[in-house]
Amino acid sequence: MLKQKILISGCGLSWGGQERKVWTNILKVAGADIVDVGGPAVSNQWIVDHAFIALLDDSFITDVVIQLTSLGKLDVEITADREQSLVIPDLIRNFTHQGIWPSSASQEHLSKKLWYEYLYSPNLEQQELFCKIMLIDSWCNMRNIKLTIVQGYHIPWAESQLGYLKDKIYNLDSNIWHDYERSKYYVVEEGNTVPDLGFQFDLALKLASIISPDRIDKICHIQKQFKAI
Repeated sequence: MLKQKILISGCGLSWGGQERKVWTNILKVAGADIVDVGGPAVSNQWIVDHAFIALLDDSFITDVVIQLTSLGKLDVEITADREQSLVIPDLIRNFTHQGIWPSSASQEHLSKKLWYEYLYSPNLEQQELFCKIMLIDSWCNMRNIKLTIVQGYHIPWAESQLGYLKDKIYNLDSNIWHDYERSKYYVVEEGNTVPDLGFQFDLALKLASIISPDRIDKICHIQKQFKAI
């Protein structure tokens, strides 16, 4: 039997490479073997594509967690000229990640405003995401890989899609951000949408119960130490 190896792909709600600690970091401290291919403010295109690429590259992955983000995000490949005109002047999304600008919903640059006004097609984006979920779920099933899909933010699924997604998306009737806003940990922070560490512990326990139940006691122990500080 293969040793558990968990692949996680998501936006800043789950990406463990940032200054703020998230549930992914907590799971790792609890002893889980994790491959984290997410990124800050990245789109669903990045999240799902990088999860699948990692699956192709690593035959030892036993579990996959895909944390979906909101629709309407645009990742842009960056050149030196684009960095000067798009990235550096942006007040919030003034960073790059692995050669792309995760512009999120920024509309500070005229090109983004025009994209939203004339080119962005939310129904097509949602449809593409639905198709990718169905395909990656089938791919994982054929290889006995456990796939857990979590909504980070609200996604307006079509009525015809909900029947297919009810056994594929863990929190189809809610999302991480919705739960955070209604939790005792919620704090309004301008320019930052990474939930408080206290909430991250609760989220780590909730997801561990699905992904890695044997880590729960360890996470509870770490949580007690955190509360004692």
